[in-house]
Amino acid sequence: MQRIFIWGTGAIANLVLDQANVHGVYEILGYIDNDAEKCKKRFRGEKVFLPAILNEIVPDKIVILTDYFDEIKRQIEVEFPDMLNLVEDKRFFFKQSILRRYENSHNPEIQKVLEYIKENGLQVFNYDFADKYKHMMIDVKYDSDCELFYVYHGSKKLYFARFLDTELKVRQYYLSLLVEQDEESPHRYRMPEFDVNEGDVVVDVGVGEGNFSLEIIDRASKVYLIEADEEWVEAIRETFKEYQEKIVIIQKYATSIDEGQYATLDQLIGEPVDFIKMDIEGNEWDALLGAKNLICQSKRLKCAICSYHSDFDEILIKNVLESYGLNCSTTQGYMWHPDLLRRSYISLKLSRGIVQGIK
Repeated sequence: MQRIFIWGTGAIANLVLDQANVHGVYEILGYIDNDAEKCKKRFRGEKVFLPAILNEIVPDKIVILTDYFDEIKRQIEVEFPDMLNLVEDKRFFFKQSILRRYENSHNPEIQKVLEYIKENGLQVFNYDFADKYKHMMIDVKYDSDCELFYVYHGSKKLYFARFLDTELKVRQYYLSLLVEQDEESPHRYRMPEFDVNEGDVVVDVGVGEGNFSLEIIDRASKVYLIEADEEWVEAIRETFKEYQEKIVIIQKYATSIDEGQYATLDQLIGEPVDFIKMDIEGNEWDALLGAKNLICQSKRLKCAICSYHSDFDEILIKNVLESYGLNCSTTQGYMWHPDLLRRSYISLKLSRGIVQGIK
């Protein structure tokens, strides 16, 4: 059993420890905090120490559970240099649980992911391709007319929502887009054998910033942009302002009912379509239930549906698409998606990124 000090006694520590499998798996030696006042109290029933405790007790691991990982790691490097190799971040417990879950898997794709995790720690994308974006320079520009930031995505301006109000925020967000749409990514919507064709009618459900539609806007004959978030709609209008003849912006939530701000794709789209891309934070299955007529009446159709927001999305999405007559497969590779969206726990499952349906 590994002997562990946990550095941090705040909200991050509570969140991780409420979710992680810790007791009975690790021996918790105690908690460390730089705040001497906190050392007069207990945290989660355990004693809190100042960092000097590391001069007396050498643990197997030091798990930093705060938002100040880099600062604390530098402190350890200065004060306890021999212990720098013991430092782990807030994903450590989830990493160990995933390694245990899949340790007997004979799936070569899973084995590849586990090898990366062991060497590099746990990420959303546990592949070497993601590393090339860590230090990439992105030129972020500001449009004083609309007061929004933008970048050049290829040769076109891609605008960002108003809540991304600094160059740093925009740069980090845009880099995450590049990672998820890398040609090797499990999250990639398009690939050479599965793409939007010249003259296609496209439905983009959950447009966000609009990078997918911006990439295919020149070849598509028409693009339905479905996005409920007002701030993203504002940015979308700027991004696609030169394509008014091709786009239809619909500010609704795509679901299985038609009521108020909620609408079915069957009600919103009145013509056969050729490509549906959908990324709506775990509500994909529900939106597909409201798209039966649209999908069944579209004779030549490809669907790229995100399938990682909950542990059961892949099978639910495949079932509904197959019931509509589509042949289904998934993109290659796996993702780990920790965000608490439709579930009340942090998943310990590796998930496929996209279900592809075609007919």
